[in-house]
Amino acid sequence: MDHSYGAWQEVLAEEFFGRQHAGHPTLFYVDDDVEQELRHGYGMDESLPRSVGRFLRSGTAEPYGALEDYRWRRWQQDKDGVPAFLPLLACSVMAASRMVNDRNHRATAYHARFSELLTGDERQLGSHHYEPVSRMWKVLASWQYSQKGARGLCTIPAPADLPSNRSMIGFAQSQALLSGADRSLIPRFFRSLREYGTTWPLPGERLLAQIEIRGMEQHFSKGFRNALQEGEFRPFLAKLIGNYAASWDGSDELVPTGATRAELLVRLDAGRLSWVARLRSAEQKKRIELKDGVVLEQLGDTAYYEVTGLPAPSADTLSKGIRRDGDGLVLSCPSSSILVLARDDVLGVWAGTDGFRTGEAHVVLAAPTAQRDVQRLLDKAATTGRSADTSKLVWVPQGWSMHKPVTFDDAVSLRRALQEVQGAVGLLQPPAQFKLRLEGGLKLAPSLDAHLYLRGGEPQVVLPDVTEGTGTLLIDGEERPELRKAIVAGRPVPLALLRLDPGRHTVNYVGGEIGFATTDQAVIEPKATKICGFAVVDGKASESPSLLVEQTLPTGITGADCTSATPQDAAAVMELCRRDADEVLFAAADGRLWTLEAPEQPDWWTERLPDTPAPLRFEADFHGIGGWLLERRSGRWKGHPVNPGTPKPRSAGNPRAWARAVVNAQQASVEPSWAAYVQAAKELDR
Repeated sequence: MDHSYGAWQEVLAEEFFGRQHAGHPTLFYVDDDVEQELRHGYGMDESLPRSVGRFLRSGTAEPYGALEDYRWRRWQQDKDGVPAFLPLLACSVMAASRMVNDRNHRATAYHARFSELLTGDERQLGSHHYEPVSRMWKVLASWQYSQKGARGLCTIPAPADLPSNRSMIGFAQSQALLSGADRSLIPRFFRSLREYGTTWPLPGERLLAQIEIRGMEQHFSKGFRNALQEGEFRPFLAKLIGNYAASWDGSDELVPTGATRAELLVRLDAGRLSWVARLRSAEQKKRIELKDGVVLEQLGDTAYYEVTGLPAPSADTLSKGIRRDGDGLVLSCPSSSILVLARDDVLGVWAGTDGFRTGEAHVVLAAPTAQRDVQRLLDKAATTGRSADTSKLVWVPQGWSMHKPVTFDDAVSLRRALQEVQGAVGLLQPPAQFKLRLEGGLKLAPSLDAHLYLRGGEPQVVLPDVTEGTGTLLIDGEERPELRKAIVAGRPVPLALLRLDPGRHTVNYVGGEIGFATTDQAVIEPKATKICGFAVVDGKASESPSLLVEQTLPTGITGADCTSATPQDAAAVMELCRRDADEVLFAAADGRLWTLEAPEQPDWWTERLPDTPAPLRFEADFHGIGGWLLERRSGRWKGHPVNPGTPKPRSAGNPRAWARAVVNAQQASVEPSWAAYVQAAKELDR
């Protein structure tokens, strides 16, 4: 891939999935005007469609193969980064933004526009080529959900939310429904509704009806107006604008540029409701001060903050909402007539959640205006908690009803019920599951394997939401009857019940596959925060060790090979080497090769022993290592065995250098042991 494609990837990642979108719904909206603004604003040399089009393999069964390979290489370098196919997906949204009736195409002719945009020919890329693109949208959505809102709240629909005839192109179309100008109109529209004291948030269908009643649709983009009139796509448009209403905190902008949003959540602990803030930003300060004496104190090393200086959660504060501003930060809680609490794994107590979680217990609090809608939902889909709790608890907001514990065992039934029930409760959709994934379990040594678990602590597998049926769950290619009752789309299925043998395992469900491994034990390598070694300057190592800094670490000498070392009290073999030899080598049995140099005669030698001639030999000690000592004098080699053993030159060192030295000295001895060394060297040198 050339520089332009990678540059467009970085531009789109920052513009649409940067950390400035933390806690806010994000739309990946790109049309021709947006593409030109980005090109000129970031100084891009090449247009987005041309940058993508040049790497298509037109005329083949896999035209997007090069782009998928590029994404895979980038993923291996940064597994948490934005999936590296944003330029292609941006082009798919541009094609959706062009879907209007013209002289050449009907408004529904998506693939012709997509092909023409990338290849200049409307017939090059057909619907049968598009499946990889729709799969990329699912991967992008799964990645955004995995970031837990730090890169923006996902607006990509679940497959079950799309019309059957838009099952592939609907992902791109969903991002082209609301332009930037549309989103700038929405806060003013919301504010006009709130001025009349309307219960908030309103469901999406009622918001669309209000737009039509007030004649405001003329102020929105053509794509929005077309979706408003289209029976199949209108439900998704209603859900999209409803989700914006649920996250609107009363500000004039949905995403304040450059401002970080801290979400204000309700916490239930020891029979008392209180506030806790969640900051999705990568920068976590210990203490944050806002206007009106509001202070946030970080709870340990988490993304949560204790909040002081705000009125306690009550019927009044929950229905009106709260907003406080600080230096580059907004603390807000949108007004709502429904409060849903679930157990928070980090806080260890009940805390507010964005939506229902399948298979988990909830506490549901509802204002008088929402109690009828809540009861209808629970009657349709809840497994437990359908009846309201009539006990008079002091922490329940005045006039509000309470249901606990509320559980939903079937994500598909819950989604269907939420679509049927009108009211704010319809906005509490469970997080979409786009693909098969693992969660929980007891992981071992992630540095060895990201999916390595302790035997008996296998993870749970979360099944994706599917449009039809439940499929067959296969573990290592077999259906397991003991899991049959637990197989529900969107709900975790525990694998620890199977008592799997140690080793690698695969899970298959509705065309998806994921693997993991189990073991009874694993060696966990410690991570060194400070590294000591010998810095290398101009090719020469320093005489003494030191802490290596970032600049010297790549070239520094660290560590030691102690695999063949013996205890210090082990007997050493001492050999005498001639000082007048032209070259002295030691060829170890494991493939290592040393050059032995005669030590310099110390100064005190001639001072104390002036009449003693210099010795002809010097000593060499060998600790726990075997091989042959080789000496070259007058062009002839002579060898002497030092616990030679069996030569295995492939196991360590530099086998090629070892082989060349042994072959050059093959006349050094006639002993069978040396002949074995020569034979091993010749085999390596072939």
